[in-house]
Amino acid sequence: MESSTNLMKRVNNRSITFTDLKSNLEFMKECRVDLVLDSKDIGVLTPAALQTPYIEDAITSAGVGMSAREWELTPHAFRQWCAKFNVPSKFLAKLADWGEGVEYNQLSMEIMRTHMSVENKRILLRGLMHDDQYVCRAVLSPSYSFIENYDVLTAVFEGLKNCREEHGIGFEPGEASISDTHMRARINMPQLKTVSEALLRDYVSPFSGQRGTDNPIVFMGIEVRNSEVGSGSFTLVPSVIVEVCNNGMTLTEDIFRKVHLGSAMESGEVSQRTMQATMELITAQTVDKVREIANPDFLEAKVRELEGLKVDMKPTVVQTYLQSAFDLEVADSIFNDFITGGDTTAFGVAQAITSTSQRGNISTSLAMDLDDSALEHAAILAG
Repeated sequence: MESSTNLMKRVNNRSITFTDLKSNLEFMKECRVDLVLDSKDIGVLTPAALQTPYIEDAITSAGVGMSAREWELTPHAFRQWCAKFNVPSKFLAKLADWGEGVEYNQLSMEIMRTHMSVENKRILLRGLMHDDQYVCRAVLSPSYSFIENYDVLTAVFEGLKNCREEHGIGFEPGEASISDTHMRARINMPQLKTVSEALLRDYVSPFSGQRGTDNPIVFMGIEVRNSEVGSGSFTLVPSVIVEVCNNGMTLTEDIFRKVHLGSAMESGEVSQRTMQATMELITAQTVDKVREIANPDFLEAKVRELEGLKVDMKPTVVQTYLQSAFDLEVADSIFNDFITGGDTTAFGVAQAITSTSQRGNISTSLAMDLDDSALEHAAILAG
């Protein structure tokens, strides 16, 4: 059930600048379309493609009204369809791809048609349209309340501007990424820094070979996350960033979240008043969170917690643990960075996990999971 759509390849990127992220989000904003339909009116062309009927009152960038369209489902949207209609996604995907004959493929399509016709649920399809390409990014409940990536980023930067002008807290855009399911953007705050030779004395960056003893600086950042396709809430995540290697360890216990739930939608539109109130709230919450982590005591306390993970570990113990916690390829990559990094403590394991998350073969969603779990795994090993 892999998606090969050029449209999604155009917008999905890892380790990009904020300028590129802004350009991607503006493009997606121009292309997006939201349709609320009765499932009985939706056709199934293939297990990975749905057909919507002519919709007289649909409003898109092309105007009012939309002819029948064929929408390719992203893998995420396919899984959401299965969850919505209580069909095991692995079963349906395997059935659709079974063997060379068409019988199983036809059966998978008939399962989809029957569920949508008999259950006749009201569903929301989130799509992108561009140059005769039509992609369904999400299959959701009409009660899903949009917090768009572009709007989130705009509101967060308004809050950061407030922090700089009124509280003297500076910031710099860091790395960003966007995938089928998530936007992730890190804001660095290099003025909120401290020196910890005890934390970094043994460490060597697997990327540059620089030693932690030569640059034992850690500083604060905050990560902005959002999913506009039902794969997570708007989130602000404080991060401690190791300057020598750009490893960012997310402090998941200090996360702020806002879940995307709201009143039922009939036409696929959200009132401007509701959206304006939501964006103003996000701006205010950004100011509150940044002011919280801008307290020098916050960073010092977090660094002391990290220093508590400087517990010596036997490499064989680490390797066995990693193989039980991750798939073999990821475990081997983390272990290689652990050995290369030179810090053979539990904190060194966290460093290795967050350096592995930066590698090009790691997906955006897996990178986020690795960064979020790094300190948890280190704490388990440290006992």
